[in-house]
Amino acid sequence: MRDWKKEVRDRLAVPQLASELREEVIAELSSHLEDCEADGAIHGVTVSPLSDAQWSELSKKIQRTKREEVVMNHRTKTLWIPGMASLLGASLFMTLLQWLGVRPRLLWVDRNMAMTLYWPWLVALPIFGALGAYLSRRAGGGIRNRLAAGMLPALWLFLLSVALFPVEMAHQRYLLLSLRYYALGMTNWVGIPGLALLLGELPFLRSQEVSA
Repeated sequence: MRDWKKEVRDRLAVPQLASELREEVIAELSSHLEDCEADGAIHGVTVSPLSDAQWSELSKKIQRTKREEVVMNHRTKTLWIPGMASLLGASLFMTLLQWLGVRPRLLWVDRNMAMTLYWPWLVALPIFGALGAYLSRRAGGGIRNRLAAGMLPALWLFLLSVALFPVEMAHQRYLLLSLRYYALGMTNWVGIPGLALLLGELPFLRSQEVSA
């Protein structure tokens, strides 16, 4: 049986990969080729050697795939996991307040419109903003990822507001009144919570030794 591991190591050109990733690729590919050779021997088929052009193309594909995996893993660790922790914490705390029967305070803007303010929730939001930014920084996230992770509850509320805008338009007879309600809702559920989250994030947005 051919020494596939040596052949792969000699022919596979992936210099931009970290050494541990390169060895992992070599081990996986050589194991696959050994299995192919063993299956071929059973059925009387010989595994044909790859040409230089095929090795070059294979190297490029592997390098591109592994690079994308590294980027995705970094984004998951520094953005999505910290962001989901922030979002889950804020959502569960709001659910707890509603379960305990805590009622929002109404801040009247005029005779017909008022903002709904859950003061305990707003006071707690800096904690959840800080949680997302801290977890992102600890995982090596840059400032943009830290900011986005801590702001994910407000970003989620923004997306919900955008999705509900057509519904709001359908229930209002006048465009100007509908836009006023929409602007008030965005301020109530996106702007104010976003500022509260940002307040908690600020200590963790300073530049450190972590990379962007």
